[in-house]
Amino acid sequence: MSVKSISKTMDTLDYFLESDSSKGISLKEICDHLGFKKSAAHHMLATICDKGYLYQDLKSKKYFLGSKLKKFGEVIDLNANSFINFADPFLKKINDATGEAVHLASFEGTKLITLSMLESTHPVRVDHGFLNKDNAFHATASGKAMLAYMSDASQKKILKNKLEKFTSFTITNVKQLSEELKKIKKNGFSTDDEEFQPGVFCVGYPIFDNENKPFASISCSSPKFKITSDKKYLDKIKNSVKFSALEIGKYFKKTRKKGDKHAA
Repeated sequence: MSVKSISKTMDTLDYFLESDSSKGISLKEICDHLGFKKSAAHHMLATICDKGYLYQDLKSKKYFLGSKLKKFGEVIDLNANSFINFADPFLKKINDATGEAVHLASFEGTKLITLSMLESTHPVRVDHGFLNKDNAFHATASGKAMLAYMSDASQKKILKNKLEKFTSFTITNVKQLSEELKKIKKNGFSTDDEEFQPGVFCVGYPIFDNENKPFASISCSSPKFKITSDKKYLDKIKNSVKFSALEIGKYFKKTRKKGDKHAA
């Protein structure tokens, strides 16, 4: 199979995952959306169905997600839970040490997703309203911590769409953001200085897998007035988050052999 054929196959599966495919998708819809020729698409879909990744309803002739993809989902959920269970005690260490909100995140394709989080224990706390903001990767310490260590190709794929402006401090210029990511990579940690929420300062560190790629990130959010009124408090947060990021990274050394692929 050629690289072009593989790419078309993956585009087709992506279309099923991104669309409302519960009622099935017709051959015409697939061709119209992806720009495929009908004869070539029909042959490709037949092959995908033979492998169990899709199936075709004989009456409606529409295509549906197959059992193979469901099995992949089960494996991913299992591995993700294993990673989260390993990471959670280290999130609690930060929460215990600082009393501030802690956030474990990762990318799912081009979307920033929350894996786990702990609320602040202080009376004055930050709002975790970004939990469902999967497009806030450029405005959060969580997203920037991972972006900084990604390949140029991965960065471009994630940053190809317009960057939403959340506050007056949000960086929405890709060139400016690229400079920010270079600084983060040099310093080893990221910050969100009221870029997502007014009055909130956040510190993030990347978590690397066994191939030294950014798999996830851990961050700690605090009301900004605490940071500006006590410089030692920022150091306390940075040290606590860095320690946990390094410890969580040991998950891959303990559970994976070199060259293995993770699925969390």
